[in-house]
Amino acid sequence: MKAKIKNLKVDLSKVDFADPTNVNDGQNGKILEHAMRKQGFPVDSQSTVDLPNIGVECKTRKSTSKSCHTVGTMTYDDIINTPWDDTPFKQKMQKQYRVEISKNDIDDTVSAKGKIVDFNSEFIQKDLREAYESCRSQLKSQGKVIPKQTLYGGKFGLLEHKPNRSGAGKSYAFRVTHSGMKALTNKSILTGLFDIG
Repeated sequence: MKAKIKNLKVDLSKVDFADPTNVNDGQNGKILEHAMRKQGFPVDSQSTVDLPNIGVECKTRKSTSKSCHTVGTMTYDDIINTPWDDTPFKQKMQKQYRVEISKNDIDDTVSAKGKIVDFNSEFIQKDLREAYESCRSQLKSQGKVIPKQTLYGGKFGLLEHKPNRSGAGKSYAFRVTHSGMKALTNKSILTGLFDIG
């Protein structure tokens, strides 16, 4: 029997997060990773997931954000040739340590709360797979990269072109809409309660 990770004992009160209204989530993500290393967590920024020994990806987010959640990026060629079950996106969407960062407007203090969300259930993976494969099919049909393009596979996933400095570039980010991530998180709670999928 495989052990289920329910929480990480990260002392978020000791993490000096930047004001989430002034920086992007990636900057606070780097701050979190650095602080977790200092607290003894074996964070590996070169691995597909941040904590490969336990299969957990770390994600930070401004608590008030309604934008899409970025899972990761792949090149056009890699997406065309890679089904969902073989993607790094699937690896990143198994278990996540999700940290929401808030700013108190009265005293300007920044605080954070984190939780493990388990997306491993087939009940959840089916939604992600269908969204990715829909986008992948559209990308295959068009036969080329289209700058600034977004391909929609429904609320559980979209592919968004990631331009390089010249505006071109061959990478796409796989993202989940805000409402889609809320639905997946709720499904995660259900699968934990009722052992679904």
